Amino acid sequence: MSAKTNTAIREKYRRALAGRLGIAPEQIGLFWKGRVGLYAILRALGVRAGDEVILPAFTCVVVPNAILYLGAKPVYVDVDANTFNLETGLLEAAIRPQTKCILAQNTFGLSAELDPLLKIAQKYQIPVIEDCTHGFGGAYRGQANGTLTQASFFSTQWNKPFSTGWGGFTAIRDEALAREVQKLEEKMPMPSPGQERMLQLQIWTRKNLLTPALYWPVLRLYRRLSNMGVIPGSSEGSELHTTTMPKGYLLAGGEVQAHEGLLQLSRWERIQERRLEVAALYDQALEKLGLPRLFVPPHISHSYLKYPLLVKDRAAFFALAVRHRIRLGDWMRSPIHPVEENWEKWGYVPGACPTGEHLSRHVVNLLTDLDLTEKEIQRTVAFLDRYREEIFESPGHY
Repeated sequence: MSAKTNTAIREKYRRALAGRLGIAPEQIGLFWKGRVGLYAILRALGVRAGDEVILPAFTCVVVPNAILYLGAKPVYVDVDANTFNLETGLLEAAIRPQTKCILAQNTFGLSAELDPLLKIAQKYQIPVIEDCTHGFGGAYRGQANGTLTQASFFSTQWNKPFSTGWGGFTAIRDEALAREVQKLEEKMPMPSPGQERMLQLQIWTRKNLLTPALYWPVLRLYRRLSNMGVIPGSSEGSELHTTTMPKGYLLAGGEVQAHEGLLQLSRWERIQERRLEVAALYDQALEKLGLPRLFVPPHISHSYLKYPLLVKDRAAFFALAVRHRIRLGDWMRSPIHPVEENWEKWGYVPGACPTGEHLSRHVVNLLTDLDLTEKEIQRTVAFLDRYREEIFESPGHY
């Protein structure tokens, strides 16, 4: 590491992440946002103009953006209606000579079905990148998400498994690839003092001022200001409207993120334990109400970043939730969330992936956050019971 990026707090954070995943510290890359880590992996793999990258049609726009910034083409594959993850039965038909790599996403905290996916990838000698932006803390056949493929990237932004405000990191199992990603991290500038101070302020504000009563108005204001570029946000305005890399996109992870990451990792067991507790309460409540519970294959450990439900009319559901002060999440509002029009700009043809489109029209997320109180959970369950005939699709699995 160069002197520019090698600070004690960052290296301590790097070691802590490596320890959690059971890999060496030099296999961890620290970035200002998780999408920058994906970009670094793609670039280290040699992805360039004319190449194709396969990804699920139930993703965030920043993922195809990272592909497009390199001049490559995103190729979307439909998802499984039960798991919200890439439908492996459709994967092989999407592979072409131009296919450079495959993205396997952990949606809402549930690992992709990796055994058949990796078997197909090995047949064609195509590397697989695990999209673990939702998946830290989960596992596939007992092995931690992010450690089963050549490379993976994680997000530590707001509402992720643990949060450093903005932020992300990579975990690279392949040693040669890890060295290339490390070189790219070293070349990236650190966040400016102003960016570090802004992040500190946002972290403090979220911890001290964002009460359940203010959840909806603050969320709307935050998204409006970040889309306008007034404050840095999860997705800046240009990322939602263009496929041109924003100025200042390529940044290494900063010291504020490292400090907050170490704090959150010290609480990790309680964070994950609480998510499992809340998910179990939702399971029990939905079963009692005669509504479908979330489908989880027996060989996968779900980390329950969110607990998704399908509803008849999402707009009406959210209007009711706001009126009754029920906190909810709105991932994924489209196959390339949160973009709801002009999908062709990101290489997606409307109608190409009907399952992903259907899910994105009807999915809402129950929260599993550490700050949820028993009273708030009970209010949410009572809300679902009161309006179940009006808001839910027909009973049955997703």
